[in-house]
Amino acid sequence: MMPGDPHQREVRGAGWLSQFFICAAGVSAVWVAGSRAWFPTWQGLPNTPLTTLLLLAGAGGAKRHVPPCYRWSIVAGLGCSALGDALLGLGRDWFVAGLGSFLATHLCYLWAFTRDSRLAGHKLPFVLWGVWGMALMPLLWPGVGARLRIPVVLYAVAIVAMAAQAASRAASRRNAAAILAAVGAALFVVSDSVLAFQRFRQPLDWGRVMVLGTYFAAQGGIALSVVLRRDQPA
Repeated sequence: MMPGDPHQREVRGAGWLSQFFICAAGVSAVWVAGSRAWFPTWQGLPNTPLTTLLLLAGAGGAKRHVPPCYRWSIVAGLGCSALGDALLGLGRDWFVAGLGSFLATHLCYLWAFTRDSRLAGHKLPFVLWGVWGMALMPLLWPGVGARLRIPVVLYAVAIVAMAAQAASRAASRRNAAAILAAVGAALFVVSDSVLAFQRFRQPLDWGRVMVLGTYFAAQGGIALSVVLRRDQPA
């Protein structure tokens, strides 16, 4: 590719645009997770999906030599997350629909993490995350209503498998982008674990900040795994 190649300029422009959207998402995340007294009409529903959509734009505008299957799987996952954010913001009646959207998110991410790394290539992350899930589920189970039990179990299996595969992939690829994706996936599990504890057991002091802080960090790490990926163009 020649230095003056228009395609090269397009790729460079896309990189700057991605960085802009990621930075904007960071500002939005701090805004949403911050004090409820800050512009209360912008808290919750409008800004939580907005932050995720900004991360989606950052990942979607990543350099063109990122493998399309990986990039668009992550973008699809972020899109499902934004929909889930909006549905959960509508209240308890929309909980199952929101859970379904986030289930689709984890399936998209799991698909992305198996495109360049064998499923369960490293067994230890699956053992460790499996232990996490089995330890948490009995703690939450008494508070889970009968109609929610199957959706909650399916969701738990999906998110644990996603996080385990991300860690397995990072152990195989050993680069910054893969490690960021694994850290993001792990933080996603932490965020949802705190959220589930608050819903099915009891509220926690600073629970909202913990849930949103780890959630935005999780999605940011996964989006950055696209932006920072450095595969060579064919």
